[in-house]
Amino acid sequence: MQEKMKLPLDDIPVGRTSREVRILARLFDGFANATRLSILLLLAREGEMRVGDLVEQVGAPQPRVSDHLRSLAQCGFVQARREGRHAYYSITDWRVLEVLRLAHNGLQEYREELIACDVLQDR
Repeated sequence: MQEKMKLPLDDIPVGRTSREVRILARLFDGFANATRLSILLLLAREGEMRVGDLVEQVGAPQPRVSDHLRSLAQCGFVQARREGRHAYYSITDWRVLEVLRLAHNGLQEYREELIACDVLQDR
């Protein structure tokens, strides 16, 4: 009999009330908003950006971008560096880049299915 391969996350108890599942869901929530995802993609490409440049490229109002940056920073996705009156943001951890890379690969493979999927609506 073949031994079952240990998969990532095998040790996480499942269920809606599982504390670990709820924390893991927060990880995915960081990527599950178009504004936050746009910010992360821009930071992945550019390395570090000023808030004003993010606002311009994301195309969202400055308060909204700042709120999302604050959330991303609080949750450990990005970090801020102040220089005079300007705040510069960058991705905190290479694993955020890896999640973006995996998502990009999945998009290439499942693009048509994702476009046709009307269960998961745009937020």
